[in-house]
Amino acid sequence: MTNKALVILDTQNQPFDIDAFMAVRNLMAEYCHTCSDALHAIKSTRYRCIVVSTDMQKENPVEIIRALRNFENETGLSPMPILAAGKARLLTQSEIGRLNISAQIHSHHLK
Repeated sequence: MTNKALVILDTQNQPFDIDAFMAVRNLMAEYCHTCSDALHAIKSTRYRCIVVSTDMQKENPVEIIRALRNFENETGLSPMPILAAGKARLLTQSEIGRLNISAQIHSHHLK
């Protein structure tokens, strides 16, 4: 399995110390800033996990996750683990279940 993780956020302001998170897990982060970039990335690479900032301002993180899951369904790929991370916005339990989110990181205490 690859040691790459896709990180989707729309600014350089990270919701938590992503570099430390990746280092502890021996992962290398690849960054995307838009939904279209993320879809392009998963078409060519299978990632160990995908981290989506729920604090995105320019795009809706729920819509990004939905687009990723739709692509996986349409192409017959098994779902990659998605971690939702944010300081300000948390996903609801309904969104977590519906979008098959593996974990949610509420990072108010980090960084």
